[in-house]
Amino acid sequence: MNWPRAAATEPHRDRDERRARQAPVRIDVEELGKSYGGFAALDNISLSVRPGELLALLGPSGSGKTTLLRAIAGLTSTEQGTIRFDGEDATSLSLRDRRVGFVFQQYALFRHMSVFENIAFGLRVRPRRERPRAGEIERRVKRLLELVQLQGLEDRYPSQISGGQKQRVALARALAIEPRVLLLDEPFGALDAKVRKELRRWLRELHTETGLTTIFVTHDQEEALELADRVVIMREGRIEQIDTPADLYREPATPYVCEFLGGVARFDVNAKNGEAEVLGGTFPLEQMDYSGPAIAYVRTHDIEIVGREAAEGVPALVRSARPFGPTITIELSIEGRRERIEAEVPRELYESGEVSLGHGVFVRATSAWIFPTG
Repeated sequence: MNWPRAAATEPHRDRDERRARQAPVRIDVEELGKSYGGFAALDNISLSVRPGELLALLGPSGSGKTTLLRAIAGLTSTEQGTIRFDGEDATSLSLRDRRVGFVFQQYALFRHMSVFENIAFGLRVRPRRERPRAGEIERRVKRLLELVQLQGLEDRYPSQISGGQKQRVALARALAIEPRVLLLDEPFGALDAKVRKELRRWLRELHTETGLTTIFVTHDQEEALELADRVVIMREGRIEQIDTPADLYREPATPYVCEFLGGVARFDVNAKNGEAEVLGGTFPLEQMDYSGPAIAYVRTHDIEIVGREAAEGVPALVRSARPFGPTITIELSIEGRRERIEAEVPRELYESGEVSLGHGVFVRATSAWIFPTG
């Protein structure tokens, strides 16, 4: 990011310090632990965030993602473990000393301050020896107003702007202090779906421009998979998997990740010599010599309708259909199985009458993930 330029009279040493603060930071979390009573909010967490990376912490409520974010920020103390910024121990440092920009879920804007003053707040409250001159504060805030696309709104108050604009003000305020790291807690949680989509795209562009190491918390899978370079899936204070969105989808490491990402049907199967039959197909396990009980997962778009008459696959009955979008989601019941499954099929297959309510079809899986349970 081209931060607002310092005044010409600023000492060279200060300029060098400003540049150093802007370099992307590597964050290393080592064996972090935090408990509330008998509940382990963080259970021996270790991970590394690459310099300039946009990392998502994804998981259900109570998984530890916000506790981890606040621990990295210095807002929550931990009982064990170390947090390092570029190799330096930051565990005992405050949010201010870590030079972290933190954006809260509810924005936490000052209602009695204008947009301009909200953004300038972190600069004005600095100790006198660290506080920029008034002209420098004004230049920096104006540059940030351009960056977050809020030019012309600087004199308005939080009650006079939309939710999406409030979120941008909160981000600009976090960026005003020239943080080394940007942390966001459910940044779009209070916004409607349309605004969330717009701001997701904008945040990705903002990250590309600033180059800051950025971590954000979300429970929205689509948000995490669309925005992040890598995603950390958390469960009960532990990390289930860290990977790129594409690899998480292609190679889920655990049954939990498979189910959490959604859009799958689950089957209890028996494996023999590293293979198992699932919904009319035979698929390998990673443990090629395994025989015994296993769980299989098949994504909705990997369930194929193979016709009404050819005795291929598994017989099923069409129970309902949701004809929305380029594909049709149909609900199927299979003999001997209490739970129904869903399949995504091409719209033309439904519109041609090959798949219709109350009729029997044959279905088969074209791909599956299988995990031993024995």
